[in-house]
Amino acid sequence: MRHWIYACIGALALVGCNGDDSEPRIAPPFEEGQGQEAHGSKAYPDGPYGVSPGSVIANYKFVGYVNAMVSQTLAEIQLAEFYNPTGDGLYEEGGIFPVGQAKPKALLIDIASVWCGPCNYEADQVLPGLYTKYKPMNGEFLLQLFDGPTPGVAAKQNSLTSWVNKYDVDYPATLDPASKLGALFEADAFPTNMIIDTRTMKIVEVIAGAPEPGSSFWKLYEKVLAGTAP
Repeated sequence: MRHWIYACIGALALVGCNGDDSEPRIAPPFEEGQGQEAHGSKAYPDGPYGVSPGSVIANYKFVGYVNAMVSQTLAEIQLAEFYNPTGDGLYEEGGIFPVGQAKPKALLIDIASVWCGPCNYEADQVLPGLYTKYKPMNGEFLLQLFDGPTPGVAAKQNSLTSWVNKYDVDYPATLDPASKLGALFEADAFPTNMIIDTRTMKIVEVIAGAPEPGSSFWKLYEKVLAGTAP
């Protein structure tokens, strides 16, 4: 099974993308502190927080679409939404997800950029089938669109909208204008994929590249789903 173990480094040509970040349609401004720990009422594990496997990821807060195939109204999405300490939690009233829907047991955070060829390949050829497979098993994906068409320039709402429509993204898709999540990965390496155990919100694995179905990365994701990860 072939692995996309390389990452996009440098100014690669835009592959399969539409949208122009010169357009005036942008995400709402973030207040200072957003993209860091969210100071809300939702339960979340205590720190200290870290950026390496085995550490608890901080409760980052983003703006984006819960499911762009249902609604393209922007929502505030924080990692605490996915916290599932018992492994059998359900979304409750007052949240952004459907009431009574099962919370995930494993969360994939996919960090992509519009200009990145392998990111576009992954969004088109890899993630849709895997999401169809893992969603019924209480797996969840979260897209974090980092750069727009130009390397080093943060993605705006029009790029996110173009991306989710092009690839029919039906899992949460977000922006991080303050680039707070950049501490968790090499900022010039895309895509980056990380696995979060939502029972503890610990980082299980972080990998640069787009791992193919059946790879060791996805086998580890399945172990997190089953509660058997080391």
